[in-house]
Amino acid sequence: MQILPINYNNKSYSSTNKKCSNVNFGSMKLYSTEDVVKLSTPIEQEVSDGLRKLVGKIKFVDKILGKNDKTIKPVGTKIGDSFVYINMDKSVKGKTKINIFSDTKGIVFKLNPMTHQYTRIEDPEYIRQFLDIIISDKDGRMSNGIIQTIDGSWKTFERNTHTGKRSAEGESFRLIPNLSECNNEQRNLFDMGYDRDTLTIKNIFLNLFSKLSLVKPDISLK
Repeated sequence: MQILPINYNNKSYSSTNKKCSNVNFGSMKLYSTEDVVKLSTPIEQEVSDGLRKLVGKIKFVDKILGKNDKTIKPVGTKIGDSFVYINMDKSVKGKTKINIFSDTKGIVFKLNPMTHQYTRIEDPEYIRQFLDIIISDKDGRMSNGIIQTIDGSWKTFERNTHTGKRSAEGESFRLIPNLSECNNEQRNLFDMGYDRDTLTIKNIFLNLFSKLSLVKPDISLK
């Protein structure tokens, strides 16, 4: 398999070591399952708008960089209450390496087994969600990619630049041309216990990754 993009930051794939505060169930507000779902479910329009904003920022960085240039430090953009950062390297002929990451909150709603309701964790840990991809300058398609989101699972992708043959690994990640390809990734996914901003970033990243992996990608970063 082709070597994936470089890790621009030694801590890029690491969660921030921030411990959760002790939870005192007796003095905290309790939330029902319905409350948590309502507070956490991503809003489709916010995911769509965030994806467009991120793609626009990536195109902007690509445009301002020289032909063989690369970013010295990450370029940030705010999506909702979260910051997303972009590193780009165009120093290898024919390839653009892009690293995208965001430090988002871990679990914020914790189940109380005594009441079967949830309490909010006021000082949650932070988890880094990221994409590391290579875009072919010739046709603008993703030739290699890897993504990790809040659940810690990885999805990888590779496209043979000569034959177009694609391969992928990862749970719920399918490559079935013209049928239901990446269907699980292009709808908004919900994970119990996380907040809306975290899940919005997760869905933006998954949508971008899955769209770029199509036989004929319906999104371009060039």
